[in-house]
Amino acid sequence: MFFQHDGHRIHFTDDGPGGGAGEGEGEGDALLFLHGLGGNALNWTYQRQHFASRRRVICLDLPGHGKSEGKSIPFLDFGDVVEGLIDHLGIDRLAVCGLSKGARVGLQLAARSPDRVSAAIAVNAFLHLSPADEAARFALYDLLLRGDEGKAIWATRLLTQMAVPEDSRIHRGFMRSLETLDGAFIRALFQQIMDADQRPEVTGVRSPTLLLRGGKDGLVPAYCHDELQSLIPDCASVVLEDCGHLPYLESPERFNLALENFLPRSVSGQSRQAPIR
Repeated sequence: MFFQHDGHRIHFTDDGPGGGAGEGEGEGDALLFLHGLGGNALNWTYQRQHFASRRRVICLDLPGHGKSEGKSIPFLDFGDVVEGLIDHLGIDRLAVCGLSKGARVGLQLAARSPDRVSAAIAVNAFLHLSPADEAARFALYDLLLRGDEGKAIWATRLLTQMAVPEDSRIHRGFMRSLETLDGAFIRALFQQIMDADQRPEVTGVRSPTLLLRGGKDGLVPAYCHDELQSLIPDCASVVLEDCGHLPYLESPERFNLALENFLPRSVSGQSRQAPIR
């Protein structure tokens, strides 16, 4: 499915009760998934399969990713694209779950439109890095400007930092995706993400928020998780100790359970520590 945003075709999927492929009423608010840098809506296949029997589940290809146009849309306008999708679908309120870059877009939406976000889940998200970590991250993404050889080195090093085993299907799928990856676009968008200081805005998030982190993730340091906890007033935390950067793919059962344990109790001021390890 597609909708138009400022002349760009933006792709999304819509499943479950009340969605394009479903009927009837769901058990809770619609649930929107937002992928990370270089990803797409298909990354959330396990979550679509699990939640669509009970909730309306929407997965968006963010601008310039997957089947979506819009490589010229700035990162800080991605929240407007998401709000445009919500308007297009006629949804009043929803829960939003995002990975890394997608988490930052979801938190931006929660801060700017609190009446529309009933709950937020941020997976392995960061708002800023230490000078040393920032320099290392730029060195990694600069490899994308060195053609196919640089792109392959970038992917191998990135997967290592994300704690993705070399012989896994996740690793193989990621390496296959390099054939269509626009390295220059990803590097340019990475620059915009690094330049954007969203810390002042995130302090305005009032939606109940779950921070979910993979304990083995070497891409997003633990102090980033701690900083988000300090900035968001109504915040719970879950750490999947044996997962890396992609817990929704590495351990979808436990990831989905963590979301289930959190979402039904998304009431401001109520304790929501999900017992997932």
